[in-house]
Amino acid sequence: MVELIVSALMWALVIVLIVFRRARKERSVLYAAITIAITMMLNDDRLYLAVDGWFGGRDIVHLFSALTLMVGVHYLAQGVSRATAQPHISGWPARVALWAALVITTVAFFSVPHLGETTESFIRVYGSHPAAAVYASTQYIYLLYVFSALVLFALRTMRDGRLAREKIAGGLLLTGSVCTLALSITVIGMNLAQLVGGLAAAEPWRPSYYLLQLGTFAFLTAGLATAPIVRWVSESRRDREIERYLDKLYPLWRRATQARPSPQLDGQDADQEDRLHRRIVEIRDAAMDRRNGFHLTDVDRRLLADAEKRLLAGSR
Repeated sequence: MVELIVSALMWALVIVLIVFRRARKERSVLYAAITIAITMMLNDDRLYLAVDGWFGGRDIVHLFSALTLMVGVHYLAQGVSRATAQPHISGWPARVALWAALVITTVAFFSVPHLGETTESFIRVYGSHPAAAVYASTQYIYLLYVFSALVLFALRTMRDGRLAREKIAGGLLLTGSVCTLALSITVIGMNLAQLVGGLAAAEPWRPSYYLLQLGTFAFLTAGLATAPIVRWVSESRRDREIERYLDKLYPLWRRATQARPSPQLDGQDADQEDRLHRRIVEIRDAAMDRRNGFHLTDVDRRLLADAEKRLLAGSR
C-alpha cells in the first residue's frame, strides 16, 4: 500500500511539473521525478514480478530499479544546484559520486549467489550475504551524500528567500530531506542487522522504514510542487492586473498618441508587461512635449504612478 501511495505522489509531481513548470526550466527536476516515479512503480510486487519475467525472472529489474533511483536523485540534485553554488551536488564531484555508486551497486548485485528466480524482496532473501548488504546499502549511502547537501540548500532557501513561496518550499524540502537521511540510516541499519542476526533482527526496523518512506516522498513532492504552483498562481494574478492597467490607460494613451503622433510601440504581439511599459513611456513623452497641448491631471499622474509600481513589483 505504501508503494502505491509513493508512486501516486511521484506521478502527481510529474503532472504538476509538466503543467506548471517554466519553458526550458526545471527540466532536471522533471527528469528526476519521472525516473523516481518509474522506480517506485516497480516496487509494487505484481508489476515487478510481471516486468522481471520479461527479462528471464532473475531479479535484473531490482538492479535496474536501484540504478534508476540513483540517476533520478542525481538529476534532482542537478536541478537544485542551479539555484545554489554548492559544488558537491553539481559538477564533477556529483558525477564521480554517482558513477562510483552505480559501479559498486552493480558489482555487488552480480556478486550475490543468485538462485535463478524472481524474488519479491531481494534483500529479504539474500540479506545474509555480505555482497547483498553492500548492494542494498550503497544506494542509501549515495542518498545520504546527496540529501545532506539538499538539507543545507533548504536551510539557505528558508534563510535567504524573499518570497513566502520560497520559504514554504524550503521548509518542505528540508523536512523531506531530513526524512530521507533518517530513511537511509534506517535501511543501512536494517541491512547490517539482517547480515549479523538474520531476517528476524531486521523486522523491528521495518515500521520505521515504511513511515519514513512515506514522509520522505510526501514532503519532497510537496516541496518540489509548491514553487511552480504558487509561482503560476502569482503570475496569473499579475497578468490580470497588467491587463486591467492596460485597459485603464487606454483612453489616456489614445489622447497622448493623437496629441503627439509618433511610431506607436504598442504592438499587439508584444508581451503584456512590455505593452504597459511602452504605453507609460509614450504618455510621459507626450506630456513632456509642451508644443501639443497635452497635459496630465492629478488623477492621470496617480494612475501612471500605480501602473509603474505594478511593473516594478514584478521585476524584483
